[in-house]
Amino acid sequence: MDAEAVPKLVGVEPVPGEAAASFVRRLAHLNELSVREVLWEAGVRRPPRDLDPWAQEVFLGAQGGVRLAVMARRTPQELCRALPTLAAGTGGGRRTSVRVESWPRQWTPLEPCAACLTRHDDLVTPVVLAGGDPWQVCVRHRQWLRSTADGGPAQVSLAGLGEVVRAHRRRVRLQQRVGPYARALLADALQVAAAWWQGREMGSETLWANRETLLGTGRQRWAVPLVVYPEAVIVAEAMAAYERQRQWSREFAGGAPGWVSKRWIGFVGERLDMPGPMECGGYRMLRQWTLQHRVTAPVVDRLALPPPPPGYRAGHLPVMEPHQGLPERGALEDASCLDWRLGRSVTAAE
Repeated sequence: MDAEAVPKLVGVEPVPGEAAASFVRRLAHLNELSVREVLWEAGVRRPPRDLDPWAQEVFLGAQGGVRLAVMARRTPQELCRALPTLAAGTGGGRRTSVRVESWPRQWTPLEPCAACLTRHDDLVTPVVLAGGDPWQVCVRHRQWLRSTADGGPAQVSLAGLGEVVRAHRRRVRLQQRVGPYARALLADALQVAAAWWQGREMGSETLWANRETLLGTGRQRWAVPLVVYPEAVIVAEAMAAYERQRQWSREFAGGAPGWVSKRWIGFVGERLDMPGPMECGGYRMLRQWTLQHRVTAPVVDRLALPPPPPGYRAGHLPVMEPHQGLPERGALEDASCLDWRLGRSVTAAE
């Protein structure tokens, strides 16, 4: 059956970032249909009676997306922009593939920002977002949206924490400048900052403790990504500057060939406004990172290289060693080259 044969129902506006299962459920309830009927029309040949968007997602191929768009009185392009799993092409190999499955590990169902939902007047069932990360920042309404798998609330107000919102804007700009590799650099930076937090180094007893007091969380692991976020973004920006040089087999800021650049570690401490704590021990985790991201070309070869071309500091960075098969979504720690995790002993830095 072609798309024109799909029945047109009362239209539904997708919520940006919405899970397809959440959207299907809303479409069905608004039109007083069963979820099974909507799924059948979308192309599921053994549709379940109902959907739980917190446990299941509907993965649509291109043709299924077109059929769902016709039913919702939307264009396929609108749905693709709004539904992340559809945009990611998670429907599988066949363009006609439509299936209902448990959420895969790289996706996280999230509760949407309540303030963002006030503009929608067709919310007959609860909305669930499809998160490519286990947490998101709503810049407009200053909310931190997160998975509750490790405890803690689903939403945290960022009132009084403008630096977190500004950091998120900086992260977006970093991603625009650097490209997909920015995800790996942010993952590494968060691992470094979390190690500082765990070891009670850097801003753990001052800046981050004040942030925890404002949030009312106390010293909780689930809150660490939020607590250290502004500093992690600064570290990620510094890592990008380091990698711009390494791409052309150059040491940061003209450091001596063959050395892990102390200049760069000092640069990071200055950018964080924490030069003292950096010298007193904060440098250890950054040194672990630079040891994995060192320039590998022989010194003689490097000295013979011509200077990089004009404009080499602009444009996207390629994904470089030791990062391979960089995941596009999922837990950020899975994209990091640092092999320790929060809650474990940081033996690599000892």
